Amino acid sequence: MALFSSIAGFLGQAKAQKRRFSDIAEFRGLVIAALKRQPGVDSAIVDPSDPAKISAKIGGVEVTPDVTNVFGYLNSYPDEDADAAIDRLVRSLTETRPTKASEENLIAVIRTQQYVEHLKSMGLDLLYEPLVGEISVVYMVDLPDSVSPVAPKDFPGRALSDLRVVALDNVKKWLPRIVSDGEAALACLYYVDGNTMLSTSLILVDDFWLSIKPQFPGDVLFALPRRDQLFVFDAGNPQAQSAARQMIDVTFKDGFNLLSDKIFERRNGKLLAQM
Repeated sequence: MALFSSIAGFLGQAKAQKRRFSDIAEFRGLVIAALKRQPGVDSAIVDPSDPAKISAKIGGVEVTPDVTNVFGYLNSYPDEDADAAIDRLVRSLTETRPTKASEENLIAVIRTQQYVEHLKSMGLDLLYEPLVGEISVVYMVDLPDSVSPVAPKDFPGRALSDLRVVALDNVKKWLPRIVSDGEAALACLYYVDGNTMLSTSLILVDDFWLSIKPQFPGDVLFALPRRDQLFVFDAGNPQAQSAARQMIDVTFKDGFNLLSDKIFERRNGKLLAQM
């Protein structure tokens, strides 16, 4: 019971109850105000059908930004600079920047197969490969304020196996920025400070698993409920399964940056999906 109470406290901490804004509509108002200050924004008004959406016209193109993920991110990272986060969102919507893929900005990102199929249904040709269960590795360019999928044509004549090495080498450069949170031996949260969308990519990096071996010397369970967080649990602990499920359920109630509601394993160095 003591161990369960310890992990329950950690799970509560990970949920982050502190709120920066009274509601998402208030936050949307701040984003709209920031958008209107930018050149090239023809209009930006509330979308009456959804308190998280904005009806905007930027550079003559009508768009409908959704602020849910940024709102949730700020509430889960209470020490984050809210103004800086809003600025990043606005830049991602208004700035035109080159998206040419190169070996310098190629990264491997974890997404679900559903995400892959959705983009394919929109006519996009993705460079990706199935990983395990419902998750896939999607190769993207790492931009200052976002990530963007690349296509096979962006790397003509290059074998996927070679590009995988390049992408993972770029992810490894962020290993010194890993932040861990969790004193209980049962579980720990990991994320990459300054590039949180690479947090789930850590499962692809052997050097990461080696670095946490002192805390998790045996097999582990891991959960990827959000795109910006990785939860690792000691598979040898009888409470690991229920703790992982609790963490996933709590995260999905928060409802932003969601990735997968499944539990995965790393057994004898191999990634597996629980059936």
